Amino acid sequence: MMAPQKILMACANHWTSPYQVGSHQLAREFVRRGYEVAFISDPISPAHALRPGGGLGERFRIYSRGGIRDLGGRLWAYVPGALLTPHNQPLLKSKWVQDYWHHLTYPSLLFKTFQQGFGEVDLLYLDSVAQSFWLKYIRAKKSIFRIADNNSGFDKSTGASRAAEKELAQGVDAVVYTAESLRGLVSSLEPRAMFHLPNGVNFQHFQEAPREKPEEYSGVAGPIVVYVGALERWFDRDLLFRTAEKMPKVSFFIIGKGEVGQGAQCPKNVRFLGTRPYGRIPAYLWNADAGVIPFNVRKYPGLVNSIHPLKLYEYMACGLPVAAVEWGELKKVKSPALLSHDAASFAVNLEKLLREKPGRKRYVQYAKKQDWSGRMDHLLEFIGGLP
Repeated sequence: MMAPQKILMACANHWTSPYQVGSHQLAREFVRRGYEVAFISDPISPAHALRPGGGLGERFRIYSRGGIRDLGGRLWAYVPGALLTPHNQPLLKSKWVQDYWHHLTYPSLLFKTFQQGFGEVDLLYLDSVAQSFWLKYIRAKKSIFRIADNNSGFDKSTGASRAAEKELAQGVDAVVYTAESLRGLVSSLEPRAMFHLPNGVNFQHFQEAPREKPEEYSGVAGPIVVYVGALERWFDRDLLFRTAEKMPKVSFFIIGKGEVGQGAQCPKNVRFLGTRPYGRIPAYLWNADAGVIPFNVRKYPGLVNSIHPLKLYEYMACGLPVAAVEWGELKKVKSPALLSHDAASFAVNLEKLLREKPGRKRYVQYAKKQDWSGRMDHLLEFIGGLP
């Protein structure tokens, strides 16, 4: 009997993060197809406990347990602990920390990974520039680097991380990117090969998860509008607040956390719930009347235009109509979402969805075509063709 193929996935987010992004879903698909997966996230350090809102929490739990097993034991997830970790702060943004933090891990990250049987793998998959060192230590038949955003636009970007991104892109067999708008960026990194693989949706999860009405929705008489995702600087809080003020009988629920908080001028019909476990998100969507994507394209075009709309697919997998700000990549997916150029048209589109109450079937059918299983078919075909 042949041993199962092995994949080491070096990713920015930890396995149990409330933000289940493309790499999480691809890991699930790999396991579903019989692979064994090591899912290693970016490290934690003592400094995380000292930062406001940067507590170790779940990541420390995974680290302290020596990793956790999931998906029938076929996936091993681990969060390394290091004395120093790359960050856009004095000393921590140096090239030395970027390249050598893994030597400061306890227990040794390399030893622990080899101990788990992942010193030699069929595929090395990376989406984190902080973990480019794996190319030196892991014997991999194939290697890919997945780029899902314009990384240089984030606050955590440094000269060292940008250099590491280029080195990584040139060191792997291929770079996989999510948005067509990232093509130019990826090409400038001069990879050996490149492949466009859009984000998708875990359709089965959103169809089969429990749908009981969330407690926070109890007693809400009017329509419910929901946003699920990170509240980073490209989230247009002002647009959302202006829209809510125009629609006082509509309740807006915001699920997520980040640097964009509630604010002193928050309308009474807007509630920030913080993060919720991935398994509970479908219930919030199934019991809402519309989903919104209020991104600030004008102020952050470099960031937003590189986003392939994963949350759009997740909304629609629950049959939820969507009002969104328009950007290039969102237009290209040709979804049933209503797109707007400004605050006035955003509110008009949302009011139209709530007034007309379109049936959910159309949105579900659209989302079903974006399932990760189809994306995985294309990815495996591409990897199989690499020299």
